[in-house]
Amino acid sequence: MTWSEILGPVLASAKMTDLKAFIKDGRKIKNIYPEGKDVFRAFDLCPYENTKIVILGQDPYPWPGVADGLAFSSRKPEWPKSLEVIFKEIYHDLNIQWYHNIPIEEFFPTADLTNWTKLGILLLNVVLTVEENKSGSHKGMGWELVTEEVLKALQTKDQQIIYLLWGKDAQQFKTFITNPKHLVLEASHPAAELHNPDGPKFTGCRHFSIVRDILPTLYRNDLFTSVNLDSAFDKDKAKKIIKENYPMEAQKLIEYIEKDFTLNIPVNKEAYFAELRNIEKNFSTKIN
Repeated sequence: MTWSEILGPVLASAKMTDLKAFIKDGRKIKNIYPEGKDVFRAFDLCPYENTKIVILGQDPYPWPGVADGLAFSSRKPEWPKSLEVIFKEIYHDLNIQWYHNIPIEEFFPTADLTNWTKLGILLLNVVLTVEENKSGSHKGMGWELVTEEVLKALQTKDQQIIYLLWGKDAQQFKTFITNPKHLVLEASHPAAELHNPDGPKFTGCRHFSIVRDILPTLYRNDLFTSVNLDSAFDKDKAKKIIKENYPMEAQKLIEYIEKDFTLNIPVNKEAYFAELRNIEKNFSTKIN
C-alpha cells in the first residue's frame, strides 16, 4: 500500500478539489506556503510501509522561505521558536551532552528535520498550507480530511506505531487511533509555553527518550528472544529481566508493560544500547 493509493480518493473528493482550486488561485495574488512541490513532502520522505512514528503539527510556518513540507522543520538555518523548544527538550531528555559530548548548537546545526524521516517519523501537519503571516488561515478548509485518512490507514498495520500528539489541534485526531497495539503520547504544543510561561509545558514531556527506548523493542528482531511480551507471557518475569538488565530504562519499559503495550525483551544488550545511540544520532540535524 502507498500513500498515493490511500489518499487518492480523498484528494479527488469535491471538498479537496475546491480546496486545491482555492490554493491555485490564491498563489496568483498572495504567498502561500510551502511551495507546491513541498506540500506532500512528508509522504514522499516517509512512505507508508516505513512509518513507525507520527508527529502531528498544526500548520506550516507562515513566513517566507521557512516551511519545507515537514512539520516543525525549516530550510533556514535559524531555529523557529517552537522548534527551539523541541531541540532543547531532546538535548536534555536524551542527555546528549553526556552520551555524545557535543553542544546543542553543534547537534542541531540546522532546522532541517529530514534526518528524522530516516527513523520512520512521519512529520505531518494537520493543515498542509498556510497564507503568509496568517497562522491557521487554511484551518477547516479540508486538509483535515487527509489527516483522518492517514490515521485510519495506519490502524490496519500489524506493526506497532507511536503517535506524538502535541497540542489540541493534534489531539482532536486521537479518536481515529483505534488500534490497541499502537501507543499515543500527548503533550502541550511546543509553542504554548512561549505564549504562556505559567501554563502547561511541552518541556519535560520526555517523549523522545520514550521513543528512543521503545523503538528498538518494536522493530529490531535480532535483539530479542523469540517470545513477544503479550498476554501469554509472564509479565512479572519480564519486569524482573528488565530491572536486572536495563535499570536506566526500566521505569518506562515497565510502565508500558502495565498498559499492555506489546514489547520484546532485548537480550543482546550491546546491540540494544548501540541502537539507542544510533537513534539519538538520527535526531540530530547534522548530515550523516
